[in-house]
Amino acid sequence: MGRQEMHRKVHAPLKRAGLEVLEGGVPCTALPVSVMSAMASCTHEETGRRDAFVGFGDPHLIEQANRGWYALATSFGLFDAGREFLLALPAHRYNPRVDLYQPRIWRRVRLLEAWDVMGAACAIRRGRSVLGYDDCLLGSRSGRPEFAMLSLDSTVAVVGTTWQDGIGSLAVPNPGDTEPVRRLIDWEATGADVPRDRRAQAIVWLQRDRPAAVERA
Repeated sequence: MGRQEMHRKVHAPLKRAGLEVLEGGVPCTALPVSVMSAMASCTHEETGRRDAFVGFGDPHLIEQANRGWYALATSFGLFDAGREFLLALPAHRYNPRVDLYQPRIWRRVRLLEAWDVMGAACAIRRGRSVLGYDDCLLGSRSGRPEFAMLSLDSTVAVVGTTWQDGIGSLAVPNPGDTEPVRRLIDWEATGADVPRDRRAQAIVWLQRDRPAAVERA
């Protein structure tokens, strides 16, 4: 996809939903986006995870889910001073019928004053899957979220998801220190069948705090 098409089909609709995609600015040592799937395995007792849940029977489903997401995001510190954070987006706007696997990457975004994450943002359509259902940027349709967000310093993860009986968000502090995430990162850094890019990102994360080697004469 060309730059203009990416702007028209991805960046522009996200901005209308209140999420402005910014150029660059993604920390090279950010927690790998591929391990965000482990957040749902983080327990409340061991990790400090908190949830915001709204049942499908709520007549104000999207409004309440937006409110819960924002409460978690602000109380845990997802946003920086400029209301910026990382959002997992497809590396390309692919055709799901042709390319069944396309990794997501972090994009730096800014939350605007008027936003609708659980509604308009989740309804931005990418195409149709091989199974015949709509595939969207941040979910499957309005009110059916599936997204991952991360603070710029990787100390807060916020995930939106659709459960059997409702939708909501969950927030995990210091996600890189949790056991489910550590286990997955270790596997991605050493697994024989892990794609090269994912292995490299896992290794960068694991080595992020190591001091640089000092050359000796």
